[in-house]
Amino acid sequence: MKKIGRVLVPLVSVLIMVGLDQWIKYLTILYLSDGREVKVLGDALVITYVQNRGMAWGLFQNGQVIFAILTPIAIAAILFLYVRTPWEKEYRPIRIAEVMLIGGAIGNLIDRIFRFDPTDGKIFHGYVVDMIYVKAIKFPVFNVADMFVTVAFFLMIFLLIFVYNEDEFNKCFGNFPQKEKKISTEEGAEETRESTETESAETESTETKSTETESTETKSTETENTEAVSMEQNESAEKESSNQE
Repeated sequence: MKKIGRVLVPLVSVLIMVGLDQWIKYLTILYLSDGREVKVLGDALVITYVQNRGMAWGLFQNGQVIFAILTPIAIAAILFLYVRTPWEKEYRPIRIAEVMLIGGAIGNLIDRIFRFDPTDGKIFHGYVVDMIYVKAIKFPVFNVADMFVTVAFFLMIFLLIFVYNEDEFNKCFGNFPQKEKKISTEEGAEETRESTETESAETESTETKSTETESTETKSTETENTEAVSMEQNESAEKESSNQE
């Protein structure tokens, strides 16, 4: 059941984001394609209709074919990272960001592929529908998919700089085991080194004790021999004294 949820939850989330993005774009075309504007916060924030033939925020105009090719590659890369990202609770924010990136990218990709000018008729030459305009600062017009991508991007930057440490960072971007193996090897070498040093110290201690024991035994033997010689000399002197008498 858990494995099904790991596939179903992100899939449904992406479908909801893409559906919301496309629905708002449809309403924008339906009601605002005649050039009208809907004021949300007076003249500060308005909803309008703009055909964007570039990337997010209106940059790099007339590059539809390039973006239509690069976007699937980017989606595949993010999907690969999502699959490799650990499923522990602390990595949930990074997974949410990855899902938001995929949903936003698919939303704009659909526009670039299928929303083309009927008079042109060329697929992959479509335009992206933008509608949110912060008029007060003349910020480039953007759409819901752009919002998903931007929020996800800054969320990932924040997490990778301020939340995750180096090991967690590596796990977020691949969870490759090479570094873990290297660490394990270094730890094993350290343990072996410590074990060798301990055995060497024990051997030296044993040899020292053995040398001291042998030295003690030698001194004891020499003392016994000295005492025996002394006794023999005393006995010999007593015998001589007795003979003289």
